[in-house]
Amino acid sequence: MELCLEIFMEEIPARMQRQAKIDFLQLFVQEFESLKLKCSSNPEAFIGPRRMTLHAADIAASSETILEERRGPKVGAPDAALQGFLKSSGVPQNELIQENGYWFAKIQQQGKPLQELLPSILDKVLRSMPWPTSMRWPGAEHTWVRPIRNICCVLDGKEIIFDVPAAGLKTNNLTFGHRFLNPQQITVTSFAQYRQSLNAAHVMLDLEERRFAIQNDLQKICQTNQLTFVADETLLDEVAGLVEYPFVGLGKIDDKFMHLPGAVLSTSMRVHQKYFTILKKDTFAPHFGFVANVPINEHMTAGYERVLRARLSDAAFFYDQDMKAPLESRLDALKNIIFHADLGSVYQKVQRLEYCATDPKVQQAAMLSKCDLLTQMVGEFPELQGVMGEIYAKAQGVPADIAIALKGYYQPQGANDACPVDDISWTLSLLDKVDNLVGFFGIGMKPSGSKDPYGLRRSALGIIRLMLQKNTPNSLRNWLEKSVQSYQQQKVSLKSDVIETVASFITERLSAFLKAEMPADHVHAVLDKPLDDIWQTVERARALKDLLQSETGTFLLSAYRRVIGILKGTQINKPDEKFFVLDVERALYAELMQTMPKIDAHLKTFAFKEAMTLVASLKPVIDNFFDHAKVMDDDLNIQQNRLNLLGMLQATLNAFANFSKLEG
Repeated sequence: MELCLEIFMEEIPARMQRQAKIDFLQLFVQEFESLKLKCSSNPEAFIGPRRMTLHAADIAASSETILEERRGPKVGAPDAALQGFLKSSGVPQNELIQENGYWFAKIQQQGKPLQELLPSILDKVLRSMPWPTSMRWPGAEHTWVRPIRNICCVLDGKEIIFDVPAAGLKTNNLTFGHRFLNPQQITVTSFAQYRQSLNAAHVMLDLEERRFAIQNDLQKICQTNQLTFVADETLLDEVAGLVEYPFVGLGKIDDKFMHLPGAVLSTSMRVHQKYFTILKKDTFAPHFGFVANVPINEHMTAGYERVLRARLSDAAFFYDQDMKAPLESRLDALKNIIFHADLGSVYQKVQRLEYCATDPKVQQAAMLSKCDLLTQMVGEFPELQGVMGEIYAKAQGVPADIAIALKGYYQPQGANDACPVDDISWTLSLLDKVDNLVGFFGIGMKPSGSKDPYGLRRSALGIIRLMLQKNTPNSLRNWLEKSVQSYQQQKVSLKSDVIETVASFITERLSAFLKAEMPADHVHAVLDKPLDDIWQTVERARALKDLLQSETGTFLLSAYRRVIGILKGTQINKPDEKFFVLDVERALYAELMQTMPKIDAHLKTFAFKEAMTLVASLKPVIDNFFDHAKVMDDDLNIQQNRLNLLGMLQATLNAFANFSKLEG
């Protein structure tokens, strides 16, 4: 059977639509699965500014019959317990079955027609939908993102009518076209007809279809005018959620605003007006792209240009005013901005960063790093923090490498954001993130569950990525200790165990980071000691992964497990050569004596692949030993000496990683 269901409502905020589409489909699929309603093809969902649609092309006409086995009280339990079980299960006592000392009832739940199940399915979906915000309206029992005005439900071409108390209305087989261009009522008979009729009524059902149409049309109009369209992915998503049928246009920016930095132009257009940036030969063109929900004419274009003119006038005023005062002159005013009540002002944070920096250039960058927070431009567009710092610093004669760091130190801002490549930005970024972790953990402000208001998880991941990008040894503890000292200089009281707590927190984030590329047991094997050098730890983990993916690694792990099985509870000492009686044990001892110092030397120089190769080279002598030597010899001296030799082997393998943490 084919099911077509549409929830028609007032405008859904564009920012919520993509996730809402995923949640909407997932909730229906969960209900279908729980009721044993089979679909031979995957259901699909669609979303637009005023509607959410579910289409199940081939869903079963009824749910499957379910045979449930329910366990009751023990045999011989009081009669009241048995009677209660009989009542709840609805099964006569003579149909109960005894198994393993318990009563069991086999309950058969007959399948129901899909038409009967639809009211409860829809009700559960409506009440379970996780909107970020929702509202109430007269007649509806439940909240929703915006008031629901109609619900269309068509099953195999037939109108399915039932009450929907959550929305305060009844279903029907109707939908509606474009609000302005074709607002008439449409009768739905099938999904194909529904989609075709909506398209004829100027409604593109699919979000991705609208998004593609916008991008494609803007590219065409720019090519015609020898311009280049800049595809802003986030903005494309947003405008695709604002229109039911997109119409695109090209507007002009007054030449008097073209002196503004490109970041100011694009941000002002994107944030306030949802306009797209246009380039000409890799520079900002005096044009913008826009999207409307109705056909565009010259009067509309003039209106779009007029509104932008007012916005850019404000931006130009902010920029010109900001340029009159050097960034450094704003430093003292940072004393009036509280970083955190227990951690002092933003000015104090800047002082801590300067204290931790050893390079004079990093110190100067630290001094200027927060000054752009007090500019009018950043006050209007907070997302330009750092960007404006770099722009103003360059324009005011600050050395270019220091100016670049004022923007670069904000990186990385997320898992997919690049790390800064220059040393000043890298150092300042690390100092800033370490200061955040030490400060907030030092006053007991830890992330809890999904709550992380100060972005401490992001700071920890940023530290990990920065350390890895350097690709050289770097002691995390040194950075943490220096940060603690900077707080102590300001007489800020932190918890005594703050360094261990922060290191443990970063270890948790590093564990999650590594588990994305290797099995969990590999991660546990290298994170069994307190974390200090992140780069070393990751390189060791990757080398261990390479080793264990080889046949030799599999053998070594098997041999290690055999060793710890034999050594369990045994007191181990240094082997004594005078008790060796077989060449294989002498060979193993000699190989270990030669290999152990070499492995240690490689680990000290961070040559993890070389250390891994040495560990792998032990395979032949280990193999020969187990093939020809009886560990639990009748002679107790020989037996203990061989156990000591195995203890030496265990220590050699553990020098590279804790093999006991690895799964067999």
